[in-house]
Amino acid sequence: MRGPTVEKERYILERSVDAERILHVGCTRSPETLAHWEAGTLLHKKLYDQRRPTQRIVGIDIDQTALAWLSERMPGAEFRYADAQRLQEHLAGEKFDLIIAGDVIEHLPNPGQFLEGCREALTPDGVLLITTANAFGVARFAKALLAHEAVHPEHTAYYSHRTLARLCDMTGLRASRLGYYRCEPANKLSLNMLATNSLERAVAPLWPQFSEGVLIEAVRN
Repeated sequence: MRGPTVEKERYILERSVDAERILHVGCTRSPETLAHWEAGTLLHKKLYDQRRPTQRIVGIDIDQTALAWLSERMPGAEFRYADAQRLQEHLAGEKFDLIIAGDVIEHLPNPGQFLEGCREALTPDGVLLITTANAFGVARFAKALLAHEAVHPEHTAYYSHRTLARLCDMTGLRASRLGYYRCEPANKLSLNMLATNSLERAVAPLWPQFSEGVLIEAVRN
């Protein structure tokens, strides 16, 4: 899957169509739950809306307030409080065909523990789908040239394909697909966002390795 960049949300939605049991880690997009809900960009709502009658979709998060808020607006959905780094404890042996971890791993102090939990929660043929900001995103290099370290205040690390694949290998997983995703449309227009998005869109089609984010699919080793 290396090569042309993909639209992250569309890719995740397409990959989820055939899975019977789906676990969505970080489903609330907290602390921006309300903003994504009002903008129609909340991924978990889209997963739920396109579900088949036989599909089971479980959304987990550590923000109990956001979980309660979503539960009121999605009364048929299955939500659960769970720490991503303690999946084995919270899931009690449950297995899933697809685990979606969109923009989660870069927030965790112990990503290896998270991946170990994901491995145990996968069915034998299950897939873990991870998206995260690209350590080599061109906008980050551009800002570094201006003496600015473009790091989200809640991020603990930035990853590349190689480092993510290595983490998977160390935790009993194997990277089966590697790819890149394009920058997402900005919810609020700003000069900074306009400049960085324009730069990424100009560079990524020619050099995907400088795209905004990396995408990796992993299976049990």
